[in-house]
Amino acid sequence: MTQGVRDTSGPGAVMAPLDDVLAFLEASIETLCAVDWAGYDADQLADAVTRTEIVARRLESAGSRATAELAGLHQQKGRSPGGMAALLAAKLGLARGTVHGRIEAGGRQATPAGRAAARGVISCEHERIIAKAVAGLPGKMGGAAKTRFAEELTHFARTAAPADLRAEAARRLAELCPDRGKDREKHQERQRSARLGAVRSDGTSMLTMTLTPRGRALVERALCDFGGPGGAVGCEPGSDERAPEQRAHDALVHQWALGSTVDPARPKGIATIVIRLTPEQLEDPHALVRTDSGTQLSVRQAVSMAGGMPWFVSVLRDGREELHRIDVDAHPGRRLASAIQRLVLYAAHGGCTFPGCTVPARRSQFHHVLEWSRGGPTTIANGALGCHVHHGFVGGGPSSWKTIANPDSPGRCTWLPPGTDRLTAA
Repeated sequence: MTQGVRDTSGPGAVMAPLDDVLAFLEASIETLCAVDWAGYDADQLADAVTRTEIVARRLESAGSRATAELAGLHQQKGRSPGGMAALLAAKLGLARGTVHGRIEAGGRQATPAGRAAARGVISCEHERIIAKAVAGLPGKMGGAAKTRFAEELTHFARTAAPADLRAEAARRLAELCPDRGKDREKHQERQRSARLGAVRSDGTSMLTMTLTPRGRALVERALCDFGGPGGAVGCEPGSDERAPEQRAHDALVHQWALGSTVDPARPKGIATIVIRLTPEQLEDPHALVRTDSGTQLSVRQAVSMAGGMPWFVSVLRDGREELHRIDVDAHPGRRLASAIQRLVLYAAHGGCTFPGCTVPARRSQFHHVLEWSRGGPTTIANGALGCHVHHGFVGGGPSSWKTIANPDSPGRCTWLPPGTDRLTAA
């Protein structure tokens, strides 16, 4: 009997033989692989990348569904899922865990995330993150509530990276299950580890770590401050030939050498972490908050980190009186903002101020609302946070954006698109 696949492209759909479908797929991919991409412009290549990504996602989802069906047939014959996974892993040259993951994903095709992955709207990694989050919901939640939770995460995943989706899922789970906050921290503390291996024959050593949120926040701080090209080493612009892993190593070593100190006059390399807390959040030690680089940690962990930094402790103890002793705008004639000015904007804005941008403060730059080249001072009132991309939008050309102070929102600016000159027209 010839197996077939239904063609659902229109009314009166018929069953197409599976061999024909696969042959057509293989021929199409062969044709795609023979394309000379050098003959196309940027818009065409961007469209091709997008479309091939969607096709790749759909193929992975279809393969998972076929793998799950195959596992079901073997199970009907009395074979264990582990045995079937081992058989397929050996045949395809895959790890058993990969095959198990495909079997499980194929069985979730009817879920909101599974359907989205089958359409290529989200990746299979997104789907796995959502499935894990749904599995973590309390058993007392009804099916409709779980489905709604999955649908909301699936919608969020359409425009989010897997890391952002994972953080959002953790935040929502913490809101739905506040009693788990304490257990979550205990689990993190149990998992933390650091092992410095023996010195190898070439003089190098291996450092293996499992980081708590606090530890990750500290590492991210060092990588953002000193891990970019030219960071932590003196070299000419564009001449840094270190690999990303080598830059990360040098950034951590540089940070460890510096120690956790704040030099208010230094324009770069702020050795501190900014965490914004509301009074309501301070009342709940297990509530989740974010650092300026996006790492999630509990309020208790955030307060414990601040407790070891005398500059912050003095602010918490003395409040406004202590802050008045610091002239944050002491040098308006300098082009580069000071560390303290950056800290104030980190706390005030939280991240890039361009509408809809979610880049956190740690990866944003000090932007002069009134451009420095046009006499704009380096002050808090004339400052705003802008990520590397949107900071570059601003300029004097006809296709450039502009920023102006917004009288309705003190301390923030309004971004005007090209061709817009007034706030009322924005």
